[in-house]
Amino acid sequence: MLFISRRESRVIVLFCCFLVTFLLLEGRVAYLQIYKGKELAAYAVKGRTISLQIGNYYRGDILDQQGRSLLDRQIKYGLAVFPALIESSASIQQLESLLPDRWRSSQPFLLPSHLSEEEASELLSQNVSGVYPVPINQYYGPGALARHLVGYASGSLSLGKALEGSKGIEKLYDTELAPPDPTLNLGVVVDRKGEAIKGRGVRLRGAKGTVTRGKDVVLTIDRDVQEIVENILDNHNVKGAAALIDIPSGEIRALASRPSYSYHQGKLEGEEFDRSLALYHPGSVFKIVVAAAALSEKVVDPAEKFNCTGKYVYKSGEETSCWKEEGHGELTFREAFANSCNSVFVEVALRLGPQKLMDYSRLLGLEEGIVGYSLPGFRGGVVQFGNLSGQVGNAALGQEGVSISPVNLAALAATVGAGGVYQKPTLVKEIRDHSGKTDRRIQSTEPRRVLSDSVIRELQGMMELVVTDGTGKRAQVPELGSAGKTGSAETGKNDEQGPVVDAWFVGYTPLQNPQLAAAVFIEGGGTGGGQTALIFKEIVEALQKK
Repeated sequence: MLFISRRESRVIVLFCCFLVTFLLLEGRVAYLQIYKGKELAAYAVKGRTISLQIGNYYRGDILDQQGRSLLDRQIKYGLAVFPALIESSASIQQLESLLPDRWRSSQPFLLPSHLSEEEASELLSQNVSGVYPVPINQYYGPGALARHLVGYASGSLSLGKALEGSKGIEKLYDTELAPPDPTLNLGVVVDRKGEAIKGRGVRLRGAKGTVTRGKDVVLTIDRDVQEIVENILDNHNVKGAAALIDIPSGEIRALASRPSYSYHQGKLEGEEFDRSLALYHPGSVFKIVVAAAALSEKVVDPAEKFNCTGKYVYKSGEETSCWKEEGHGELTFREAFANSCNSVFVEVALRLGPQKLMDYSRLLGLEEGIVGYSLPGFRGGVVQFGNLSGQVGNAALGQEGVSISPVNLAALAATVGAGGVYQKPTLVKEIRDHSGKTDRRIQSTEPRRVLSDSVIRELQGMMELVVTDGTGKRAQVPELGSAGKTGSAETGKNDEQGPVVDAWFVGYTPLQNPQLAAAVFIEGGGTGGGQTALIFKEIVEALQKK
């Protein structure tokens, strides 16, 4: 039998204690090195870092359907200034022309100087301690497109907050576009003496070490088409709007409003009002709805003859004048549509009655909004009028009680071009993360048939007649052909020349297998068969050359 002395047992116990202590120490060291190493290193650096907190400027982009930016994003350089690190009076003298009196402060600050890359490189080459150029994304440069639609984001990065969407898509999708972490830290590593370590520069870190970026919003807009439309509107120097819709998909390819505006360095210049989404009286363009309803309800035959004397007289004795003072004389319903005869359309509208007119307006989607653009209170149109004969007559001419946006009138033309199938206009396709991966798709609505084949064939023929023999001849596109409707809407305003009348042309092209629908609107443009029809033609011809 083996006995262990008391002395030996003490040695064994002592050895075990040492072994356990050693293993615990080794485990602790391993834990600190393997699991906590990066964190401890960060704490060590933090302890020797002077930091400046600024807003996270890595906001998401707004892209066209092909992934091209509409914002004309550019890199400009601000200055991160750390007054405590400015070493000498000589350095201060170098900066006096560039920096305000804030350099006397002990707190770091960001000076958004908007320096170019060349200017930043020159400053960096001077190696001035305590002043560091910082590349910052700047948006809405001179090449930015669809400004009213895109909107803008505003705020001050120097206050430690990310920019916030203030208008348009920037506001509507601010949650997606904004970076998850609203702040960034600019840090300069210093030695034990509190002096900046040469060659290290300034470090950019997010709240969790990495810099987060906002997501991108992809629109159905085509940058090339948008640019063509904007250039043509600018060439005509008009106050108005244009909306273009791809008929097969129902996607909006261009949405432009003029006059435009610019937003640069927190300053807004120009006119923010977006006419492409605003509501206006459509004038005689609304006769498309009257014709569609009358043909569908069989209250008129296309070949039925009428006699226009230059005015329609109601039973009450009130009158509605035709735009042609001497009247059109005898003409069929087809010819009345092509020549935009007011008298005939008041008579036909009264046959229909107010409820049918409003029902067909809604059936054709005139009051619906836009897929992907659900701003509170936004409506694509309002059709609401009374039962009195005069009110029905005014509504038939697209005046009192009827207000529609250019984009919804473009959708009306697209419905006719698509063979009587309505599709709600789509503006936003998807949300992407910064790597280009789809985060969320915006689902378009299902197309719905709203007009029969027989009605739509007749309506298409009438809109073609407008361009070949009626009021819209200037919208004729050689080879492709086009169809449409002109409109002139009274505003109740007057200028030096007399009453102010808004002008419209709404149509589609080509005649065979229509692909593109458009609405062109000009405030104070007068007759719809003039400048608006010409702009429609110029847009289509420019797109042919694209």
